[in-house]
Parts: sequence; C-alpha cells; structure tokens
Amino acid sequence: MRWSVASMGRWLVRSLGLHPRDPGLAALFGLGHQTAAGIAVTPELALECPAVYACLGLLADTVATIPLDLYRRTGPDSAERATDHPVHALIHDRPNPWQSSVEWRQQLVADLFGHGNSYSRIRWRGDGLPEALEPFQPPQVTPFRTPAGAVAYRVQPDHGPSEILLAGELLHVRRRPFERDGLKGRSPIVLHRETIGLALAVLRYTSRFFGNSAIPKGGLKVPGALSDKAVEVIRDDWDRRHKGPENAHRLAIFDKGIEWVDIGSNNTDAQLLEIYRFLVGEISSRVFGIPPHLVGDLERSTSWGAGIEQQSIGFVVYFVRPILVAIEQALNGALLTAEARQKYFIEFNVDGLLRGDFKTRMEGLALCIQWGLMTPNEARRLLNLTPLPGGDSRLQPLNLAPAEKIMDVLLKPDAKATRQLETVP
Repeated sequence: MRWSVASMGRWLVRSLGLHPRDPGLAALFGLGHQTAAGIAVTPELALECPAVYACLGLLADTVATIPLDLYRRTGPDSAERATDHPVHALIHDRPNPWQSSVEWRQQLVADLFGHGNSYSRIRWRGDGLPEALEPFQPPQVTPFRTPAGAVAYRVQPDHGPSEILLAGELLHVRRRPFERDGLKGRSPIVLHRETIGLALAVLRYTSRFFGNSAIPKGGLKVPGALSDKAVEVIRDDWDRRHKGPENAHRLAIFDKGIEWVDIGSNNTDAQLLEIYRFLVGEISSRVFGIPPHLVGDLERSTSWGAGIEQQSIGFVVYFVRPILVAIEQALNGALLTAEARQKYFIEFNVDGLLRGDFKTRMEGLALCIQWGLMTPNEARRLLNLTPLPGGDSRLQPLNLAPAEKIMDVLLKPDAKATRQLETVP
C-alpha cells in the first residue's frame, strides 16, 4: 500500500496520541482543517490558490519596500532620522546575517497573514542594544503565561531541544482577531478556509477536466452484461480515441448497441468560471482587504483614472496603515527601552504610497509652500532634489494677518504719509 504524506501524518498522530489540530503538525504533514470541498487547507497549501498568492505577495512586498527608519526627537513636534544609531542599521539595512531588511519584512508579513503571528528572536549586545533579529517559523513558537502572569514563549526548533524565551527576548507581532487569551493572533487563511478550499477545489476540478477531455461525467450504456476484460477494452479504446486536449470534441461513433448517457452537468451549467471569479473577489477584498484590481481582477473596479487611484489610496489608509502601526509599536516596545523611547521612535514613511498623479502632487506642494506649511527645500527633499540657497525660509502671503491683529492692520497709518509728517518742523 502506498502512503501519502498526509496519510502518514494521520497515522503518526493516532499512534502517538497527539492532537490532530496542532498547527505544527498540520504544517508538517499537510493535515490542515478539512473543508466541505474536501481539501485540508493550511497556510502553505493555500499558496497554491493564485488569489491567495497574489494577495500575500502584494502585502509582503508593499510593507517590505516602505522606508523604515529610526527617528531622533529634536523638539516637541520635530524629528530627524537617527542614521548613526545601531537600531537604525538593524531595521533599515540588515536584521541578521542572512536576510536584508526587505527580506525579513517580507517573511514577517507572510507569517502574519498566513499564521496570524510573526516571531523573531532578539539578540542583544553587551551594551544593551539589539544586534540581530532572527525569525522563527510560527508553528515552532507557543506563547504562554507564567505563574507570575508574565508572557513567555516555548520554542521548538527544527534541530535540538526546546527552550523558553522571555518577552524581552522575542519580537512578537500579532494580527487580529486574537485568541481569547490575547496571546496569539488568528490566521485569516484558517478562518476563511472554506472559501479558499472551494477555490482550490474549482481549480483542481478544472485541471482534471481539461486533462481528461473524454467527458468524465458521462458513461457508455451497453444492452447486456460485460466481462471485466471487455469493460477494460471498451474503456481503453474510448480513452485512446477521445481523451486529451488533442482529441477534444472529436466525433464519436457507437456500434453494437452502445449509447452515450449524460450523467451530470457540464462546465457551462455549473458556471465554474463565474464561481471562480466570485471567489477571487471574496478572497482579495473580504479576506485580505485588497481592492480586486490590485491583484489583476479589473472587472470589479468601479472606474478608471481617479477611481483606481482613490481605491489604491484607500487600500493604504484603511488597510496597510493598521499593519504598519502594529509593526511600529511592536518594534518600539521590543527594541527600545522606556527611557530610549523618550528620545527615539521607529516609524514607516508612507509618503511615497500616498502620492497622487504628478499634476495633483505638484499642486499640493505648491499650496504647502504658498501658505507657509513647508519650505521650498522641504518640498524639494520629497522630490529627491538638492536644496537651494535660501530655500529654508517659510513664505507667508502679505495680505494675511492674525484675526486678533486685524484692527491694528486696518488702522495702521500710511507709511509715506507718516514719513512726510515726521519731516514737518
């Protein structure tokens, strides 16, 4: 008897008395959560669905390519990039020896939306500053509360014994909704496994249909009983003449009383294409919160031009921004002490994602300069242009004055008349 990986996993679970819904075992043996469509969905298996793969890739790439910097507070409402601080190099350039900042953040977001949690060990230097962030696979980590009420993590690596890490030794980012104890986030793939499982079932059915173009949902009816050998001969002859894409829609001729019997509906009746398009929209917009046009489903876009632009900005404001804030707060709390947070903070720069078209952006910058909200050089920095001499001064319209000073301005004597009066003996 041939054993599949999943069947071996089920046998091992039963033999060892383990819990069949353990997430680590599900990821290892592909057990997952069985769906009504007959597919056990795991975060790894869900990537075979193009809609899930596109959504996770878009989210991971978007968050990973937004500038992430450490800032030093220079005043009550001002700050500058602290590029000379070790934490800045850690989060901006290379969190560990084998990953760049982009790669580390791509894995963080993939784990966050695949498993609901992301874990990274914090390696500390002798001077109390972090020197590395080393990611763990989410099934390897189990958070729990100690008898004293503190949070700790049990880590089971691929090789070697398990170990216990305290909260200060691990960076943990969780995604809502949370477990009832609040220690872990929940995976959107597991929560919506029925929708993803149905999409995978449609894809597999369609693949089998086109790989077996002998109309498998029908049969050949004969007037009398046949031996097993005769059945095999007829089936092999039918497959040879009509199976495969090259024989699709080939004319069939029946003899000896054989007739075709249609057993079920065809693909047109089942409306598989419409069902799959519906599932793509469900997965992208409702499961992952992504406008369908960003993953290639342009039929669901309400309009072109400004409509697409506003949908993209809404995606950043209403969906990406909460993810960024969760990551920022986790990094600030894990990498900076309470004293250091009084002077430093970690933040994403999302200005690049919120840019409109060129004309709109130029008009916005011009208004900021005109009304004194920005200096010319501040606007040039946003355009990656070099500063100009004298460009650090704010401009102020001459016809504006504070409301409480309006009477002083209206009653101010004319300057020329004042000078003439001063020259009178």
